Amino acid sequence: MDISSQQGPLTPLSTAAPRGRDIPQARFWTLALLVTGLALLLRLPTLAGRSLWLDETYSAWFAAVPLRELWTSVPLYETHPPFYYTLLKGWTALFGTHEAALRSLSVLASVLTVFALPAGARWARLGAKAERVALLAALFLALNAASIQYAQQARPYTIQALAGSLAVFFAGMLVLSFVRPDPRRWCWMTGLAVSTGLTMWLHNTGVFAALGMWTGMTIALLAGTPGPRRPQILAVAAAGIGALLVWSPFVPMLIKQNAAMAHLAYWIRFTPRNVTAAWTVISGGQVLHYPVALLVLLGFVWLWQRARAHFWLLACVLVLPILALAGYSYVVKPVFLSRLFLWLGPLGMALTALGVVRLPSRWRLPAVAVVLALSAHAVLGFYRSHTEDWRGMLAQVARDSRPGDVVLAFPNEVQMPVTYYMKSGPAVAYLPGPFPSLHLPRTYTGNSGAPNIAPEDVARIRALTAGHPRVWLIERLAKLYDPDGIVMKELANRYRLVQTIEGNGANIRLYEAADGTLRPGR
Repeated sequence: MDISSQQGPLTPLSTAAPRGRDIPQARFWTLALLVTGLALLLRLPTLAGRSLWLDETYSAWFAAVPLRELWTSVPLYETHPPFYYTLLKGWTALFGTHEAALRSLSVLASVLTVFALPAGARWARLGAKAERVALLAALFLALNAASIQYAQQARPYTIQALAGSLAVFFAGMLVLSFVRPDPRRWCWMTGLAVSTGLTMWLHNTGVFAALGMWTGMTIALLAGTPGPRRPQILAVAAAGIGALLVWSPFVPMLIKQNAAMAHLAYWIRFTPRNVTAAWTVISGGQVLHYPVALLVLLGFVWLWQRARAHFWLLACVLVLPILALAGYSYVVKPVFLSRLFLWLGPLGMALTALGVVRLPSRWRLPAVAVVLALSAHAVLGFYRSHTEDWRGMLAQVARDSRPGDVVLAFPNEVQMPVTYYMKSGPAVAYLPGPFPSLHLPRTYTGNSGAPNIAPEDVARIRALTAGHPRVWLIERLAKLYDPDGIVMKELANRYRLVQTIEGNGANIRLYEAADGTLRPGR
């Protein structure tokens, strides 16, 4: 089925394309695999060279938790669904728990997302023009710096990007089946239900993705599709019910999770300017903001002119989740993080590629060259960037510690990187207690298991350090978890600071008693 001569979501011209101009199958799959191979190569540098940062050590920690605990007690204090940790648990059972193994699941999902763009166009039989757009979109996504960055993190975002981009594809195909009869409508409905359900299973904010897709399909149905409405409404509703059924086992956990999170103080402070950070992730970098925005707008112009139903669908998918999460963060809870929109990257690159095709022929190659050059610049910037160096910092503590040293750490969630990296060395005492410390009468900032420091912790600090001439302090975001400086003031009363190890967001301090004697606590 060639849609080159019909209105469809990805055909860049309305005139019929001669069958002889179709991309031969061998050539098409060769190009698709070459782009996929490029995506893999670009996601390997620094994969094992970077230390895990805190959130990644959370992944390693929860992947090691027994399954029963992971699906019962963990959701009561962890803010993410257990689905990703379960996948990672199985993955690490096969490939190990070193940095590259933990992150390779994300690499695989990211590379599959690149491959899914051209593969989806060929599978759906959208025609040669659409396949060329999809190949170009895959090339743009292969070089997308945000896609590369999160492919190198042991977190759920690239898997959600794969599920979310598949959901957008199936939604587009379902809408296309309203424009033109398609015997595979049930296939698109089933794929949409499963992929959307998985998108919501991978992060709680996936419900905003579903909101964008079903709003877009509804508007597309009302404003841009011909034919009888009843079967179209039933198809959209059935897919929605299917997605809810896939997601429904997590709903009781989500209710308990939201109740546990209600008392959190939250470390994020949302302002309307944060919305531009979402575009940074979608476009691939700040340097690409305007070029990609211009090309995306051109892509929407083409959709408005030739595929009105898909204009409404994709506009809602691209804009509504961002605005809805921004509104939720402004009014209810500040949960807006740019990485939550990684799943929109493939759509952004597809619209960018469509915008390139919308240009006059003499401008297309320069436009592609500009996007690729700016993308390469952003990728190099990522390769040169640094993350929290828990590996290096904790190795230095293990190497430089002496018998009799005491190690204190706060917030207690730094237990994750310490457990992962510091296999030897002195024991670590976590303040106010080991993770998770639940239901204490104090402020919880970003996690229901990691409470803030309070004045009553001073007595424990004195008891832990009594008679010890040297104290190591591991801290992360001290101003957030100890805004009054209780821990450092107490240590400064009795010790002098002799060394600071900085690790891009986390710090380790070494305190020694002056002249080998301890000043009594005050």
